[in-house]
Amino acid sequence: SGKVNIELTYTRVETPWYNPFGDVSERDWYYEAVRFAQERGLMNGYSNGRFGANDTLSRAQLAQILFNKEGRPRVDYLLDFSDVAGKAWYAGAVRWAASQGIVSGYGNGTFGPNAPITREQLAVMLWRYSGSPAASKELDFNDESQISGYALEAMRWAVENGILNGYGDGRLGPKGQATRAQAAQI
Repeated sequence: SGKVNIELTYTRVETPWYNPFGDVSERDWYYEAVRFAQERGLMNGYSNGRFGANDTLSRAQLAQILFNKEGRPRVDYLLDFSDVAGKAWYAGAVRWAASQGIVSGYGNGTFGPNAPITREQLAVMLWRYSGSPAASKELDFNDESQISGYALEAMRWAVENGILNGYGDGRLGPKGQATRAQAAQI
């Protein structure tokens, strides 16, 4: 019948991660990024128990990561890429990404699902996924002239937002290939 005060204190409890990847250790710079991506269902490893951190990320893998991030929505859109088989593991992701304007392929009716993704292609896909926001800063890299015209605004945005960084020697490396560890970090 009296007045009662209740105080609650919340303490964050660190949940241990069962690392399913034989090639990822706590000493690796990408360990926490891989953990984050795996725990949230964004990225998986290979059937042999490897994550393949230093393997090149493919165009289909990035489409799949974004598709996973969206909760793998139901996809019933027409697929216009001749090199994406309807039963391929990435077909739904590519179909979804194309329907959202995130990917457009190479312009010759192909997508290149197994092609290694370049840093500028990665920036463009992430930029489009983010709604194609405008960048307010110019780039200052020695190899800026190597950026494809279609990717310039996306590269500016990616650098401005800390998504991509240079190599430390004045290069941004737009034509360089992105790794799976870098994708997890992003």
